[in-house]
Amino acid sequence: MPGFDPADYAVYVLEAYRRAKGLSGAQVARLFDEADVFRFLEDCGDSLHCQSDEATIADIDEFIKGHAP
Repeated sequence: MPGFDPADYAVYVLEAYRRAKGLSGAQVARLFDEADVFRFLEDCGDSLHCQSDEATIADIDEFIKGHAP
């Protein structure tokens, strides 16, 4: 998709998630890394970026629940 940068999108989502959850950037980065959220964003970013931040955060929360130990 022209103009869509997955790395930029991952940073944007990390910041949105951080604000929504009241976490530090380091905490979110660690959580995203442990739950493989960065891969999820890379795989699904084309469709996720079309929805609201709230919907994306809800999708990430569901994804994380599915990857809990």
